[in-house]
Amino acid sequence: MNELTVMNQDLPDFLQKSGVSALTKQLAGRTGVPRIVPKNGIFRKVVGGEEMGKVKGPINAIIVNASPHVGRIFYAKTWTPDAEPSAPDCFSNDGRAPDAGAASPQSDRCDTCPQNIKGSGQGNSKACRYSRRLAVLLEEDFGTTLEGRVYQMNLASKSLFGESPSDKVHPFENYAKYVANNGKNIDQLVTSIMFNEDNDNQSVLFAANRFINRNEYEVATKASTQPEVQKIVVMTPYQADTSGRSVKQIAAPKQEVEDAPPVKRESKKVEPKPQEKKDLNAVLKEWTDEE
Repeated sequence: MNELTVMNQDLPDFLQKSGVSALTKQLAGRTGVPRIVPKNGIFRKVVGGEEMGKVKGPINAIIVNASPHVGRIFYAKTWTPDAEPSAPDCFSNDGRAPDAGAASPQSDRCDTCPQNIKGSGQGNSKACRYSRRLAVLLEEDFGTTLEGRVYQMNLASKSLFGESPSDKVHPFENYAKYVANNGKNIDQLVTSIMFNEDNDNQSVLFAANRFINRNEYEVATKASTQPEVQKIVVMTPYQADTSGRSVKQIAAPKQEVEDAPPVKRESKKVEPKPQEKKDLNAVLKEWTDEE
């Protein structure tokens, strides 16, 4: 039996739930939180900064945890491809106020922050970005030694907010409400995650695929209670960047701007302008217009 044949075979029944052995982890030398990185129409599986696989097309996953609130993250420096990894200047886990660990809080409150005003970023965008983290199990890992492995997935504004293309396919915030309004639990579903072709595959959409089976339920329930799974949905000053590298500081993500060339700017604080009251539709429109 050649190597290719062995690697393509399913594991014997008695090995399917053995997990990745300590020796394999030691020899592979990979550390850090496993991540699913959606980019340009491809889902990349990244562990310790190394790409371990990729999928072009939808992936099926079980969402076992999510950050309780939509957070915010701000970098003072403009992103460049050769930038050294650096921690965010300011971030918020609840979207209301800077986190206590933020290096350079830009305001006492997120809603009155000067970095939350259109034009504070490149073009007419906001310098401070929305963000939400998910913890997921991959359907394809079940029945292999990777069964139970939890991946972190970071969602930006366009994957969180916006109009749903249909009554079954949604950005994440709408999807969560859709599931709840139909009396179902999001962690008891296998969710299909697909790229949004109307956004040049730069954001993802969510759709309910099926209910989980008994084994998936047991694995997902166990995973959701693990302390490390609780931690990977929380932003901290010292975390890995989006490529999965375990570093002390984080590289600033590229800001996407429509109809506006990159501009070089210096970070500076400005006095917040008085905020007018806005209705819900106006607020939702601002969310979707952010990037």
